Amino acid sequence: MMMKRYCVGISTTILLFVSFCMAAQDVSLFSEVKGDVISSDTIPLIEFDESSLDKINDIKKQFEKQNSTYARPVRINTSLLRFVQDDNLKLSNEALYWVRLVRDASSAFDERMTYKDTIIVDPIFMTPVFRGKILSGDLTLYDTEIFHSKSPYDFIYKPDSSLFRNYLRKKKITDETAAFLEKNYPQYFRYSERNLPGEVPVARYIKKDLIKDMPVLVGTDVSFSDVDAPVKFIPDRRYWTSGFESALQFSQNYVSENWHKGGSSNLNIFSKNYMRYNYNRDKIQITNEGEITANIYNAPKDTLRSYKIGNDIVRLHSNVGYKAFEKWFYTYDFEFITQLFTNHEENTKTIYSAFLSPFFINMGVGMKYDLNKSFPQRHKNLKLSVNIAPLAYTYQYSIKKDSDMNLARHKFEEKENPVEGENKYKHERHIFGPSVRADMVMTFNRNISWQSRFYFKTNFEENLIEFENTLILAITRHFSTRLYLYPRYDDKEVIADGKKQSYFQLNQLLSFGFNYKW
Repeated sequence: MMMKRYCVGISTTILLFVSFCMAAQDVSLFSEVKGDVISSDTIPLIEFDESSLDKINDIKKQFEKQNSTYARPVRINTSLLRFVQDDNLKLSNEALYWVRLVRDASSAFDERMTYKDTIIVDPIFMTPVFRGKILSGDLTLYDTEIFHSKSPYDFIYKPDSSLFRNYLRKKKITDETAAFLEKNYPQYFRYSERNLPGEVPVARYIKKDLIKDMPVLVGTDVSFSDVDAPVKFIPDRRYWTSGFESALQFSQNYVSENWHKGGSSNLNIFSKNYMRYNYNRDKIQITNEGEITANIYNAPKDTLRSYKIGNDIVRLHSNVGYKAFEKWFYTYDFEFITQLFTNHEENTKTIYSAFLSPFFINMGVGMKYDLNKSFPQRHKNLKLSVNIAPLAYTYQYSIKKDSDMNLARHKFEEKENPVEGENKYKHERHIFGPSVRADMVMTFNRNISWQSRFYFKTNFEENLIEFENTLILAITRHFSTRLYLYPRYDDKEVIADGKKQSYFQLNQLLSFGFNYKW
């Protein structure tokens, strides 16, 4: 131990002495002797003589000669541009890793694995294939356990305690069976292993040339004037728009006794079908609407028929407008109204109303105010259309005779001097006077909306006001509840059953059922 410490001390001393000598040599290299005094400056003084100053011009010429070929960088032309572009598609290292992993994953399965049902199949039940292995797989020319200690009782019983003993036992039976077939029944083998396809599919590298439209600029003065902007996509404008709404619901209906089309309060099946097809371009606006509404209910008090028709309307409406200013349009309005089914008075054959008995044609020229307003709340909007026609005309006609139908209920005038055997009432009416029509759809949210129609007509002798209101409560997309309220005012004097009828009429409906809209 003492000898080891002594050797370490000598080595340390020698290293310190060598380091001191090298430091002294470095100081002497940067020191300058001037007379008998040694300067301690680390940077030596440089003194020039006249011969050295004459060589400055020669050095300048050498620099000019070396830089004679220098030029400013310019933009790369198209012939050289293709050499700086990326011509090949390359996969990232992560993508190459997963491609190789998936491609080589087939080697992880045993040869007995099939890819159709992923079930390990015993080769003994498959088509016999000659594999060329004539010698036994466990053939040994010496005792492998010669150096292992043996028990004198091994020849009596040797237990198999290996983990895969069952698999090895089945595999040995399979191999011996295959060897027996190869030896005794070679005619069963129609295929050999060398004739079977054994190549692994290899991914083929696809090379694709890329051509970039954007030029490569050299320098910092990048200009976007050489780059074309993407083409702006402008879809074709749709001038014609359509919509459809259909409802089939079970409802409760209340009808006042003086309702102009007859009927009574009941439980019924309510059906409504509405379609619109509008046109809007520049200053021209066309509105086309069609509506069919009907109620069918059983009539237990009617001895002549088992069912009756309630609120039955067929309405066709069209409005052509030319924009005047802002939301106002010059318009021509046309409307056709009738009913679809025949409705009789209870326990009689007298007809209250029928198809084209009567029907109304309303025409008018005026102005329309059109409003479409959206609110900050989602799905909330208001659509309002008010048509004012100072010049309006209504034509009313019935194809049924007064002998089959109660024409007085529909305000047909009685003839002054009717001929016996002919009709007592006129079949047509002409009404001149202003009219006002307003249609509104107020959507509160996704499930609640309010539809309304207001109509006013007068000839300065009689007045007619209709105000239809429908509150729709959507439960789901295809099921809804409707509350329908239709008050009507008609001051034309009508006498039925010997008593004067009230001017006010009411039709109320509460329904629930199927609803479809697009």
